[in-house]
Amino acid sequence: MRKIRQVLEYRLSKNISADQTAVALSLSKGSVINYLERFERAKLTWPLPETLSDTELESALFPPAVTESIPPAEGLPDINYIEKEIAKPHMTLQRLWEEYTELHPQGLKRSAFYDYLARSRPAKVTMKMIHKGGDKVFVDYSGDGLEYIDLKTGECIDVDLFVCAWGASSFTYVEGTESQKTKDFTLAHVHALNYFGVAPHAFVPDNTKSGVKKADRYDPVANPVYGKMVEHYHVAFLPARVCAPQDKAAVESAVFQAQRFILARLRNRQFFSLDEVNAALREEQDALNDRPMKEYGGQTRRERFEELDKPYAQQLPAEPFRISCVKIGVLAGHNYHIRFNDHFYSVPYHLATKRMDVYQAGSIIEIYHDNVHVCRHQLGAPNFGYTTVKEHMPPSHAFVKGWSKEWFIAKASEIGPATAEAAVQIMNAREHVQQGFNAVMGMLRLARVYSPQRLEKACQRATYFKASSLKAIKTILEQHLDKQTFLPLTVKQYEPVDHDNIRGAQYYANQ
Repeated sequence: MRKIRQVLEYRLSKNISADQTAVALSLSKGSVINYLERFERAKLTWPLPETLSDTELESALFPPAVTESIPPAEGLPDINYIEKEIAKPHMTLQRLWEEYTELHPQGLKRSAFYDYLARSRPAKVTMKMIHKGGDKVFVDYSGDGLEYIDLKTGECIDVDLFVCAWGASSFTYVEGTESQKTKDFTLAHVHALNYFGVAPHAFVPDNTKSGVKKADRYDPVANPVYGKMVEHYHVAFLPARVCAPQDKAAVESAVFQAQRFILARLRNRQFFSLDEVNAALREEQDALNDRPMKEYGGQTRRERFEELDKPYAQQLPAEPFRISCVKIGVLAGHNYHIRFNDHFYSVPYHLATKRMDVYQAGSIIEIYHDNVHVCRHQLGAPNFGYTTVKEHMPPSHAFVKGWSKEWFIAKASEIGPATAEAAVQIMNAREHVQQGFNAVMGMLRLARVYSPQRLEKACQRATYFKASSLKAIKTILEQHLDKQTFLPLTVKQYEPVDHDNIRGAQYYANQ
């Protein structure tokens, strides 16, 4: 599936350059430009309708190809003019190409325009990176941190120091976390955005596994939870290159300042909880952001943030990010249930055997297919139980590929009557018959492992003792109990006993 939706988000909402979008989404620059051109020709609106699936979007942008005549170029770009204009703030090659096409409607197309500039402009030289206001927040962990003493155990607990800073203003946020794992790493981002009151257009994290599932210069892959967080805030994900500290010089400087200014001032303080650590960090963080900087004429980081970054940043969504777990590509079984954290949840029956994306937000799980919302459920206990919505059930228990209660009984009858009875008991033990389909299928597969004859005998024992379950039948086979002879219990007949202490039936008849 093409990454069309992500390309449109990066280019249209974030104004991320084609080069950066290509690297972030592991596409070629030509593909990025091609997607946007096709979007414009398709005359779709942005943002896209929520009901438009990825499949429908791709079909709209990639209809059957038609041959078009390409008019000859009508003049070439003025390289000297372009070099002068591109150095101005907020100017982009996109805008220069638009101005060029206004003067030369039959001139170079965008890709040819860019290629011509690449061949004509002098080779790039190393220079100081100038960050645009509101554009990027750089993220990293400090090599040094703090610690606190657990009052219950007396153990000394290490605290990792999370640091992030805006590219233009160096406005800084710091937080102590118990670890650098995905949950702590992502939650620290949420806290940072709440502190800033706005969101950048891109995060530039280091290549920590908490944020980057696969570190690659050309094909980085975001950790699912972290990826969903940046999507929630409509922020692009642009991880720094491996072993390239110049890509995140702003946060490297912020980490250095946090170590010199904050850690040095807290070096002699003793803490007894993570909350105490973060309360002290907040005080020192505010002091750092309100400290005048000589290199900027006495301006503080906070003043520069209010002037340079905040006006051009994004507004935060109405609700903060709450997703704590993400699973991509979860397969819905033939019984139209997906398994998530050892519990089964229903989806509409026509989506059986399809792949779902599942997001947990607190006690709610949201299920998507083809990037379109399918349903939500209350989080169930991890006990392999079932949560089934009646509206998801097929009418009259008709099912895809012939799967039904009758179909399973027929398959079990091919092995023997006891196996068929065990299948009936397994399905009847569930609130909805479809919930037992997987268990019955698992039971039938035992015939391949242990032979149909042994499975039939195991089911005889299980049904007699009314213990028909996949686990019980499997245990009987594993313990070879099916090979043991067992006799049904019978009630022993006794002769009546005549004794003076026994009143007998006649006594009660006379009362």
